[in-house]
Amino acid sequence: MRTRLRACLATVARLMVAALLLASAPARAENWTVASEDYFPPYNFTERGKRTGMDTEIVDAMLKDIGVYPVHRPMAWPEVVRAHDENEVDVAFQFFTSPRRLERGHLIGPYRVGATVLMVRSTSEITYTRIDDLQGLRIGVVEGFEYTPEFDKSSLFEKVRSSSNVVSFRRLLLGRVDAIAGDLQVLKYLAESEGRASSVKILPKPLAMVPRFMSVPKLRAEKAERLQAAYEKLKRDGTIDAIVRAWER
Repeated sequence: MRTRLRACLATVARLMVAALLLASAPARAENWTVASEDYFPPYNFTERGKRTGMDTEIVDAMLKDIGVYPVHRPMAWPEVVRAHDENEVDVAFQFFTSPRRLERGHLIGPYRVGATVLMVRSTSEITYTRIDDLQGLRIGVVEGFEYTPEFDKSSLFEKVRSSSNVVSFRRLLLGRVDAIAGDLQVLKYLAESEGRASSVKILPKPLAMVPRFMSVPKLRAEKAERLQAAYEKLKRDGTIDAIVRAWER
């Protein structure tokens, strides 16, 4: 009898300990799926198995502020757009504002402003002050990217499409295109990381200065409101600007 009683008491004690541990354990984190282009340094890329970059850090800081854990899904840019527009993810970045984007998502930001520029070979005599200067050129662009309304609609030059900025950059080095269009920081990073900074140059006049946004699909309005509140707080207290400055050093 005493043996059974001791066994019973031991079982009760174990159950009480387990209940206390469960009660003291933190609640399971809320997870949000975050889509971004697989390789778009210095803004978003994978290093040592971890997603990093300027924009990635900004998004992560905002999600942390609202108690959310990011589950990053790197993919090709057209897939980022498709996953966002078909409501398969909670957040995607980085967009600029346009009627199409405003129709399909809640834009949060702008959290930074980037320069869209033209890169040419260092020996090139190409100049740019207006769109007419590009007549007859072959210019590398990334499939699915939007640059500027004037540039995107122009038929004065040939747009040579590729799957990534890396492919466009290598085409430029090989002479298969006359210039490539892209974000200033991205193109500089590519040239430096491949040891070819002296082989290329960026034309002084940008195509545009472009505010960048993250976007939440239209059907996830409640999440957009929470993310917007985090953006306003971290923009106001300087957190977002500090992340940008750290990456631009």
